[in-house]
Amino acid sequence: MFLFAQQAEQCGQVAYKQYLETLKPGINNHIDQVYFEALKQSKIKTKYTPKDTLHTIKVVFHVVYNTVQENLPDQYIYSQLDILNECFRRQNADTILTRDIFKSVAGDAGIHFELATVDELGNATSGIVRKLTTKTSFLSGGFDLSEADQVKGEILGSKAWDTEKYLNIWICDLSLQGQDVLLGYAFPPTGAPNWNASSFVFSDRQGVVAHYKAVGLNNPISRYKQGKTLVHEVGHYLGLRHIWGDAPNWGRCNTRYDDFIEDTPLSGTSSSATSGCNWNKNTCIWNVNGDLPDQIENYMDYAPEQCQNMFSEGQIRLMRANLTSFRMGIYTTEFPEPLGPVIDNDVTGVFPNPAKDQLVINILDFKEENSYSLQIVNMLGKEVFSQNIVSIKAQYLNYNFGIRGPHIYRIMENNDKVIKEDKILFLD
Repeated sequence: MFLFAQQAEQCGQVAYKQYLETLKPGINNHIDQVYFEALKQSKIKTKYTPKDTLHTIKVVFHVVYNTVQENLPDQYIYSQLDILNECFRRQNADTILTRDIFKSVAGDAGIHFELATVDELGNATSGIVRKLTTKTSFLSGGFDLSEADQVKGEILGSKAWDTEKYLNIWICDLSLQGQDVLLGYAFPPTGAPNWNASSFVFSDRQGVVAHYKAVGLNNPISRYKQGKTLVHEVGHYLGLRHIWGDAPNWGRCNTRYDDFIEDTPLSGTSSSATSGCNWNKNTCIWNVNGDLPDQIENYMDYAPEQCQNMFSEGQIRLMRANLTSFRMGIYTTEFPEPLGPVIDNDVTGVFPNPAKDQLVINILDFKEENSYSLQIVNMLGKEVFSQNIVSIKAQYLNYNFGIRGPHIYRIMENNDKVIKEDKILFLD
């Protein structure tokens, strides 16, 4: 592990997942299950896309410091937030460096980040927490992610704010014997509310950890001055893998070890990262969509910051699927355009869609002698709501189910016949 760290000087995501497996055997299989479920959901066509919806995530930064140098001034936190927003919205100036071969798949994620303005107790906040620690480094004992995770504890670090409402980002010293061997890591998406895998959630650990030298724009103490480390790590937090897939046998140029996202070509491994922007790099001469060069401009590669300038459309769909299915409490959604008609009187179904305060249930060709009910299941197929409804053509139902995000509704007749099934999006 020490040799790995010395060589990589990058992301600790794989090592962190190995550490989590020691805490909860089976969690990596669960993480894979969540990944492929989100991947499946990301391929379902929906009415609303990143182009007409904006998900806004509330963020709290925990600056955990032992020296004045580690106690980063607010200006670097603000600039880091700007960088996250520019990169996730594809508004960064260096998008002009995206090669023509990949421009068609580079996109705006429709994800925005804001500092929290209200804390867990309802008090006004700056969204920045500062905590003095006795730890000189959270890797002082070696390349040990259990020690690094102490930054999330109340004794040596800063306790997480409700991880189902905020994206927690911890900033601390992750150096090892004075070397910047680890830049950051993130907790990948795990179980969702009302799901039977809640034992894998680790609610107090969800979030991102970053080395203080890799945060902010033009941080004078850092070799990483463009703030893209946190873009990469937040990508992990929203469910992305490295573009080579993070499988045990990296770099085999085989779809078995890929990230399974079609518009990120097969590529090399962390060990093949170059010291400069090698635009001719082509680790895998065969790809599913033909021979393509390594997508070194992708934020989830290990290329230098000056190369990175894009998320692919496939990655964007996957992040949004993870957000709406497994991190559904940390964001709000804005619809720039009106939601459309409330009801279509000539269609059996539930309206409006998206639903906000009240549902209208339409049943054409209803029979007074039959019984009807409304069922709502999450995207994993688990029922989260069921209620009998009246045997009439149209009726109102107050929306107070305590659920949000994409779900499936079913209008049932006599509890055994589905007369209508469709996808619906529940808003706050």
